[in-house]
Amino acid sequence: MPGTLTKQPTEQTDVTGPTGNGPGGRKLQNGEIVPLTPAQSERLAALYAEFGGGRLESYAQRKLMNRGMRRSEAAALAEDIVQETWVAVARETTKPLMGPDPLSEDDRRIFLFAQVKTQIHQHLRRGMSGEAPVDWSDPVICNRLCPLMPSGCVRTVLPAYLDTMVSALPERERQALLLRLEGMNMRLVAEHVGCSYPTANRLVETALLLLQIDNPELSGEPVAVDTLPRWERQELARMSVAQQAALLRMDEISRRALLLHVGQGLNITDVARQLGVPRYQVLPVLGACAKSLRALTTSDMAVAA
Repeated sequence: MPGTLTKQPTEQTDVTGPTGNGPGGRKLQNGEIVPLTPAQSERLAALYAEFGGGRLESYAQRKLMNRGMRRSEAAALAEDIVQETWVAVARETTKPLMGPDPLSEDDRRIFLFAQVKTQIHQHLRRGMSGEAPVDWSDPVICNRLCPLMPSGCVRTVLPAYLDTMVSALPERERQALLLRLEGMNMRLVAEHVGCSYPTANRLVETALLLLQIDNPELSGEPVAVDTLPRWERQELARMSVAQQAALLRMDEISRRALLLHVGQGLNITDVARQLGVPRYQVLPVLGACAKSLRALTTSDMAVAA
């Protein structure tokens, strides 16, 4: 009758077991809204509190840029992709993220970021009636197919402790480093960050040095103080224990450049002249790295020191 909604007949589910991603394993109808239980609502809220705030958008943007999309276009599309991701997570009440069994922090990251990749695939795939998206959240499928993917695998997402360190980097340095870790060559990194090739290279080098300064335990064994020239030992003696821990694990050029710049107050040109190296070789060490080194106090890295 006009003005009424006729309920469409639903297919009989296989009595051998659940086949869908809805409650009880039932296959959801297109656009069907499934009310969440209080426990599921709390789980979804906790996931959003942990991974919201732009983290998924940044990841989606990098993935889209790796496919050749320009930064502004990728940023706009990434917001839509992430919205679709949260809707998909909320609907898949039987999948690991919303299931009853708790997951570790790294597993939550893996499954959620895999869902972002699935949504990107669904958005960009070429329309073929028989084509179905790959469920990258299935570990069996992921482990079998990821080695064949030229763009890498979501399981290469940084572990929680490294992600925390990288997230503390300045925005441009962090973006350049993450794009490089995704396998993008330096010229494409420069294009996507919006800078020259030398600047992109410097941003990546600066990011690595900043990680080393803030987390000296990630780098190699410290150099023995008694093997250093007298002037280095004198400058190091004026540094805090945390600053010494960071400097002694650096390569010779980086350590000496920071000692001259932070300790003696020399500018970039004078530092390069004193060390007998080109200015571009000391540029990554100064600026943000010097600021980070100055900010270290004796209590910052007592364990590492």
